[in-house]
Amino acid sequence: MNKSLLIAVLCFFSICAWEAQATNSTTLPSSIYNKVHNMPEGYEVIELHGDLATNVGPNAIVAGANDDAVYIGFNQDFGLVNISIYNSMGGLVYSTVVNTSVQQVVIIPITFATSGTYTVELSNAFGYAEGDFEHLNNN
Repeated sequence: MNKSLLIAVLCFFSICAWEAQATNSTTLPSSIYNKVHNMPEGYEVIELHGDLATNVGPNAIVAGANDDAVYIGFNQDFGLVNISIYNSMGGLVYSTVVNTSVQQVVIIPITFATSGTYTVELSNAFGYAEGDFEHLNNN
């Protein structure tokens, strides 16, 4: 085996090992996190906190936001989940209930919202999770 091929193989396995170890962390660069967790490119990770996001297993819920939408992916069945989005003043700007038994991905358009910090909140009988994101309205 030539030296460059050996280096390429070692680098590949090092990256794979790093990604495997890092899948439990939302501090990954968005491009790698998105590939590992099937989130579409272009979304910045929303770090979720709360028992709904952590007690059921790592990465059971992934969330991200861009200037147009909030993406939420449920990697396991949580039954009915309340999804709410609040502005920085605590005002409710969006609310829905999703049956994760049949809908594993939720994409919420947020182009109507003004620029600022928002909180996405998920809750059901199993618990609660929330995370903040920045929204820039380009309209």
